[in-house]
Amino acid sequence: MSNDDTTVQWMTLRISLPYEMADAVTNFCHEHGSGGVVMDEDRTDAATVTAYFPIDKWDMVYSQLNKYLSSLHEIFPHLLEPVLETSPLKKENWAILWQDSFHAMEIGDTLLVAPPWLELPHGERNLILIEPAEAFGTGTHETTQGCLVLLEQASMELKGLQDRFSLLDVGCGSGILAIAGVKLGASDVRAVDNDPVAVNSALKNLVLNRLENAVKLECCSLRDLAGPADVVTANLDPLTLLANRDKLLELSRRYLIVSGVPLDQWEQVRGLLIAGKTALKTEIIRAEWACGLFESTR
Repeated sequence: MSNDDTTVQWMTLRISLPYEMADAVTNFCHEHGSGGVVMDEDRTDAATVTAYFPIDKWDMVYSQLNKYLSSLHEIFPHLLEPVLETSPLKKENWAILWQDSFHAMEIGDTLLVAPPWLELPHGERNLILIEPAEAFGTGTHETTQGCLVLLEQASMELKGLQDRFSLLDVGCGSGILAIAGVKLGASDVRAVDNDPVAVNSALKNLVLNRLENAVKLECCSLRDLAGPADVVTANLDPLTLLANRDKLLELSRRYLIVSGVPLDQWEQVRGLLIAGKTALKTEIIRAEWACGLFESTR
């Protein structure tokens, strides 16, 4: 294949689908070699996933994707079938189009999340630079945004009560919550994930923010963790949250922030956490997703 910049070297895939399928399809695209994935949820009942694939992988990916979407539709027969659109993308347009997909986002009262290529004026907000990559947590998804808002709240309350506080981010993905923790004043920050790809992505973002020496980063499972933290963040799927409830409660000395829970499963997750001797302090509902800040009552 020619290396001429006018040669088609990428395919753009745009999928309109019910929001219940969006996370699964996004993960599929990441796992099958996408050069970048963007998920937009402009409505509560639908989402658009846009992904970019190298042309040499396209035929195989497209075939596997159709089979995967068919299997999803069998699981969710009551939902509308996804609609696919494809178009070629020349190499010369790739960087511009990909970078234009990401913008700076003000989150909470003090945080600003942005990709590294944006030139931003120095302001009063804490700037978090995140390179969009394979790992979850660029700040665009409601679950990540909710976690950041609740982490900001917990940090402000702890700083009013004690000189120092610690943070443990379980399932760190891109490392965005650990970075935010340092920016918000945490003095002892750990970030863990059982996925080496996520850990590598988190390390790159720590370096990007010049915080590689401020966060202890580990690739390990949740059950192997020891030692409590004042705040534990867990942006995980409901099954993982429930299966590891006791471990998460054991690790959280004061606050536990959970997210990644679809609204229709939130009541169950919330109830089991409260039954574990915690009190729900704040909950955030955004676009059919729920997250909560729980305070230990032990």
